[in-house]
Amino acid sequence: MAHISVTDEEVKEWEPQLQQIVSWFNQLQAVHVEGVPPAVRIDMEGENVLRPDMPVQYEAREAIFSQVPETEGEFVKVPKIL
Repeated sequence: MAHISVTDEEVKEWEPQLQQIVSWFNQLQAVHVEGVPPAVRIDMEGENVLRPDMPVQYEAREAIFSQVPETEGEFVKVPKIL
């Protein structure tokens, strides 16, 4: 329920753009998709091409740790962002 204030000039500028966006959505509503299975990605070709989600130990762990500026135990230490 945010309120934004816009000038009359902005309304005149944005109105045709917003009407075009609404028109595009109306075109999408007209597309017949019944029976079409949803796709996660466009390149899936109907197959589950995702690898199994299995944890693995990275072999070159020491090579990674030798390149980071700071570690804390077995973790990479990063600056606090909040």
